[in-house]
Amino acid sequence: MRDVRCSLLLSTLVVSIALGAALLSASPALSEEDGAAKEESSVEEPQKKEKKKSPTKFVMPGSDPRGAGDLTVCSQNLKLFGTYGSVLARAPRTTRAEYELKVQELVKRFTTARCDVIALQEVMGEKEEEAKAAVEILASELRRVTNRLFLTRVSPISEGSMTLGYLVAQDRASIVSALSYAKVELPVIGEKERPRVFQRTPMELQLNVTGRDGGEPRTVSVVNFHFKSKRGGAKDPTGLEFETYRMEMAEALRRIVEARHQQSFASGESILVMLGDRNSNYDVASARILEGSLTLANFRKDGGCRLSKRGVPLCKAGISLPQRLFSVFASNERSKQYPGTFSYKDEYSWLDDILMPGESLAYAWRSPFKEGIYDSGVVYAPKSASDHALVYVRLNW
Repeated sequence: MRDVRCSLLLSTLVVSIALGAALLSASPALSEEDGAAKEESSVEEPQKKEKKKSPTKFVMPGSDPRGAGDLTVCSQNLKLFGTYGSVLARAPRTTRAEYELKVQELVKRFTTARCDVIALQEVMGEKEEEAKAAVEILASELRRVTNRLFLTRVSPISEGSMTLGYLVAQDRASIVSALSYAKVELPVIGEKERPRVFQRTPMELQLNVTGRDGGEPRTVSVVNFHFKSKRGGAKDPTGLEFETYRMEMAEALRRIVEARHQQSFASGESILVMLGDRNSNYDVASARILEGSLTLANFRKDGGCRLSKRGVPLCKAGISLPQRLFSVFASNERSKQYPGTFSYKDEYSWLDDILMPGESLAYAWRSPFKEGIYDSGVVYAPKSASDHALVYVRLNW
């Protein structure tokens, strides 16, 4: 029995020694694999850190893969808005309560559209400081209502103590540069005509916009314009309510942006948005010149076009050129539900517009799967805020 137990102990010892040897012989291979894994991990770690800087948006199945809109750009003609003092100078019967109500109603439009950048027309002031103070009043009310801080900018004062302005939400964009197109001589239709300048100086802002949910930042250039109105049209010797003046402004503005923003017309890397009060409908000559399907030269001698009594171009066949700027309303199916942006004697027209180069248009689509349906809209209420509706477009990337 003792011999049996000794035999069993000896067998167990032999097995243990064999297993130990096997483990020892295997351990170097395990160490090499572990070391290789550590080396591979150390190589990948910087890449992981880079990914953390620009995390991928979380997208629910079936939703827009771009996520929430990145920037809402709005345009609003304020209808002669300034500080209370400047308003009293034009309308002495305006009460403080009426003035404060207008401020509140304008801000209600801005919040309804969820504006991040607001291009303003008809900002009043004898001096630039006075006009800026008026825009600051709107910024202050916006902060009270939304708890958001807005940067303010104004263009130099022009005809009629009137200028253009901007409100830019600091939580969405930073202003890289601001440029006024002041003292630009307009091209002329007639050879003997003296060159004119913009009645209200267009103003450009270049913005750096950080994408929502950690998306890539984008450069967005916004150009605010306000063309000559039809007011006092009886004084126009052409009988066209200053349409030829607007045509010259449209030609000059398109030339400037085509020269300054060549990249935006070449690719979608840099986004360009032009918006404001055209003071003319979609179908007249100044609108066609601004979009680039016609040029001012087409209305000179032997240019192939003439004007109807309403300012609509009547051209020979084959005159039209490839369009350069596109309205997010004119070709938008959803725009059919809107009568226009301005009403005069119960007749609506599209005076206010937002235009973009074809290369930028995809950023304004409601969905990347539905081409040509833009995330743009019109806000009419409160009606007494202005005689012009607010227009907006939401950009997404």
